[in-house]
Amino acid sequence: MQRFFLALHATTPAALIVAVFVHLWGPSGLPSLAQRPVWSVWALIGVWLLMSAVAAWALRTLALWRVALGGAGALLAVAGVAGLVLGSAQGPAMLVSLVAMGLVCGGIAVFIGPQRVQAHRRKASRAAAVARSGSAVHATTAHPRWHPRGWARWVGSAHWPFWLTGVLAVESFRLAHIVATEPARSSGMLGLLLAFFVALPAATLRHWAPRTTVLLWALAALAYGGLAAKAGLVQWAVASALCALAAGAPLLLRARRALRWRRAGHGAPHTPNPGTHRTPPEAA
Repeated sequence: MQRFFLALHATTPAALIVAVFVHLWGPSGLPSLAQRPVWSVWALIGVWLLMSAVAAWALRTLALWRVALGGAGALLAVAGVAGLVLGSAQGPAMLVSLVAMGLVCGGIAVFIGPQRVQAHRRKASRAAAVARSGSAVHATTAHPRWHPRGWARWVGSAHWPFWLTGVLAVESFRLAHIVATEPARSSGMLGLLLAFFVALPAATLRHWAPRTTVLLWALAALAYGGLAAKAGLVQWAVASALCALAAGAPLLLRARRALRWRRAGHGAPHTPNPGTHRTPPEAA
């Protein structure tokens, strides 16, 4: 699921370019993008999701990170140049700032390495098992761990934050663009912003910055709780409860691991094995 979200970011420049070209240089008999029927917009979204699924299947995680960061940097530079050409307010200042941010994204895309990208869990566990079996230090063999296969790989606990982010984004989109009546429309717009700029970073950074992840989920819970109080919709109350559960899950898991570690006896001081003394016998 993480690869799919990375692929969404990686294919966003291509989807935006296609939308701009269709809007500006569409066929002669086709109206502008804002005046076209709803099915055309859904078709464009479907093509974007299909491209993302293909990219997530075909590209590696490191390639997805590089494409996403490089595409974001290129789009920032294009936006700055377009604003300067069109004569927008603060055009030169925006050009400098956007180009600087684009160069930062491009530099990260160039210098990012495999050590900065989360490795596949199955490969890492296999490598650790080979290392343990090859070393003669450990006398005991580790118990084989169960690895999910098939659909179980997509519903495991590692993917739950991404599924939660997707559910929040889809429900926010439904309220904003399908229901499209107040107060659902305005709260749905805010829910989309929260899903992509708060919940998605919380789901992505949980392996690198767990404390920041907990803070982001707590912020999302408070924000969705505010939407529930303002709009009076049950969906936002449920979203706030789920975000609070996502914020407390790492803390509960850490406490459970610490308790299991203590029960296993690892907290007690280690007494070395006396073994056999190889001192020579005393002479009679």
